[in-house]
Amino acid sequence: MTPLERTLAKALTEVVIRLDLSDDDAITPEATMQVIEPVAVLLQDLSEQDRQALADLINQFAHQETDPERQLTTWERPKLWVSWSDGRCGGC
Repeated sequence: MTPLERTLAKALTEVVIRLDLSDDDAITPEATMQVIEPVAVLLQDLSEQDRQALADLINQFAHQETDPERQLTTWERPKLWVSWSDGRCGGC
């Protein structure tokens, strides 16, 4: 994976963590989904191999997390993103 791809994957992970952990008063769940759903649509264009590579990379980021809440959120996201991107998640 190139440094650019790694940096973009890390940036995406950071955005999703912050959205996921934000207080509902700061950003509503509906607003969060308005941000996340277009990302899921873009991930649909990736091959299964590329989606798995992204999930593996995000899992690496999870292992590097020192905050338990952020770590748990990071571990949960790859599974959800893969589900979103292959259409299995429905209305998540």
